[in-house]
Amino acid sequence: MKRFIKTTAVAGAIVLGAGAAAQAGEFDGFYLGLYGSGDFQTNPNTYGFGGNAGYMYEFTPGGYAGVEADVYRPNGGPTTYMGVARMGYDFGTNFMPYASVGAGADSNGTGKFLLGAGAEYAVGGGVGLRAGVDRYQDFNNGPADYVAKIGVNYRF
Repeated sequence: MKRFIKTTAVAGAIVLGAGAAAQAGEFDGFYLGLYGSGDFQTNPNTYGFGGNAGYMYEFTPGGYAGVEADVYRPNGGPTTYMGVARMGYDFGTNFMPYASVGAGADSNGTGKFLLGAGAEYAVGGGVGLRAGVDRYQDFNNGPADYVAKIGVNYRF
């Protein structure tokens, strides 16, 4: 728990330190990101970390569609690898809510799908703060895991 709080605090400080005001439309392009996570349904709670890389395309003013590769590593669990499609809308601001859907597998070979939602805030200079919840479930209808994530993306 302490490590998760420290990681989240450091990520927040990096994003806030980037400083410059963002302009609408700053969500398109290639990006890399890192995040901390928590699965608060499990007993005991499971914390983890991950990374993502993707591309968002502005197909209409404010409307975005993109693809992402995501690697999620929960503490004590198998690593999950996902291919994800994302759609979002920025409403002419530096805040973009989004929805995501994806499929992949964990390091044990179990097929999984993902449904998620969240928001990203473009701080400026290519830096964005992202928070959301992803629902991971086995294709064989096993129990769902709801994982909260907070992280930093960098667009280039």
